Amino acid sequence: MTRPVKHRRPSESGYARGEETRTRIVLTALKLFGEHGFDGASTRDIATAAGVNAPALQYYFDSKEGVYLACVEHIVDRVWEHLGGVVAQAEKALKSKADDEALIEAFCAIQMSTAEFMFTSQEASDWRLFMARQQAGGGPPAGFQLLFQRVHVPVRAVMAEIVGRLIGLPATDAETQVRTMALNGQLTTFQVIKRTALAALNWDSVDGPRLGLLQRIIREHTTTLLRSMIVTREAAPRPRRRAKKA
Repeated sequence: MTRPVKHRRPSESGYARGEETRTRIVLTALKLFGEHGFDGASTRDIATAAGVNAPALQYYFDSKEGVYLACVEHIVDRVWEHLGGVVAQAEKALKSKADDEALIEAFCAIQMSTAEFMFTSQEASDWRLFMARQQAGGGPPAGFQLLFQRVHVPVRAVMAEIVGRLIGLPATDAETQVRTMALNGQLTTFQVIKRTALAALNWDSVDGPRLGLLQRIIREHTTTLLRSMIVTREAAPRPRRRAKKA
């Protein structure tokens, strides 16, 4: 488990407008880490671009890695502000033993909300380079672990639990995990190779109607595949059906 990042709260005698200054540093660092990587973006560059002096970074974050982890925490907080509600609804559906169609709707709701966040949030667009570098192995490992444990693990756990219920296998089963990741790969394409995808579609951006098209097609694909899993579950021998109840 990754230890939470400790944030210093400035006193009245500390740096003026403490939280505002801290947020400005984080947003500046997100941009520079994305453009130049963790090694290429110096604390001096970040401080200068944020309009503060170098000691301010040490005051708020202790170190360059502390700045990086604060950037990751900022992303985590914003993601949960957007996805928290639909994930909670999916957890509620699972706990209440909702029927198959309700589970399918809960799964699709997470996908639709994720797509909306990806394409309508200016912040999410600003993080693209930062996230791409992190996925490529750049930055402190603690940053990846923080994002993985705080976002990917809980969201994937809920979605895998839904897939497991529908197919009749435990959420931790390799087949369940692969199917869950494959379903979400529909969105990952537009996140990881966004520029290539837009060029192939001859789109300059994803506006409202285009987002609606993507959401409709992804929902259709997901619903069809999840319903086919129910057929597989019902046709499976008894041991597979028992896995559903476990």
